Amino acid sequence: METNTERNVEGIDNPTATQDDGNKLRPDLVISVQPQSQAQESGRAELPVSTVNWHSRSGGQFIPMHGLDFLIGTSSLVIQQTVELNDLTSKIDSENRYIIRVPNGEALYFASEVSTSTQRCLCGTGRAFVMHLHDNTRQEAMVLRRRLAGASCFFPCRLQEMKVVTPPGNYVGRVHQQWSWMVPFYLVRDADDCVLFVIEGPASLKRSALMLSEFKIMSGDSLREMGKITHGWDRELVNFTTTLVFPETAVQPKHKALLLAAAFLMEYTYFERAKSSCMRFNCF
Repeated sequence: METNTERNVEGIDNPTATQDDGNKLRPDLVISVQPQSQAQESGRAELPVSTVNWHSRSGGQFIPMHGLDFLIGTSSLVIQQTVELNDLTSKIDSENRYIIRVPNGEALYFASEVSTSTQRCLCGTGRAFVMHLHDNTRQEAMVLRRRLAGASCFFPCRLQEMKVVTPPGNYVGRVHQQWSWMVPFYLVRDADDCVLFVIEGPASLKRSALMLSEFKIMSGDSLREMGKITHGWDRELVNFTTTLVFPETAVQPKHKALLLAAAFLMEYTYFERAKSSCMRFNCF
């Protein structure tokens, strides 16, 4: 009669084997660990986003592995603020909400501001805030952090600055203001603090003259104009919008994310007052 010891001879090399079922497959060929996708290894959920029918993408299906990947292939963006009831009926600003979309195309991100009511009441558009940008999968793509500072040349010690962070806490870079007398001057720096682009506004001493103006995106040496940030009335959307035209050299999504942060910084520093005053006028 066959004993249990004789039946387990073929499984001596495999610690998990208890009985011989007659299978001739070598134990070391058994797959016990399933492969994981890149999205699972990074801690991000799968993104079943198909862009076959998108007007902004005609290259076929697009499955981004990170929230910044939605910026791949985009040449320009439109930042549209949603209408808040408190902004129409009160002089106290509320936490703003925005939609970032491709011109005449799909929405890529949804931005929501987080700030204190005290600073919104006392500091207005100069308040500090944290802006959360979520992609089409409702997952956070990037975070913009603006500090409380002044944009006037009379406050050279603490001028405007905004930092960009991607989950779970990777520092991308910052946009900060340089002191100047007449021309608004901003530097766009990457994570290594290298200057990527320079943003210059029109020469004007009056803040009101900058509300509906154009800001040029220059090269790092300030010699060539490569893109622009403009603010104006959109007849199709029937609202004020901020348009960002990327430089052709801004290929990496991180560089485009920094320029998007610069557009938001211009939005709050210069454009917000013209928009809110016009909406109140139209309401009443």
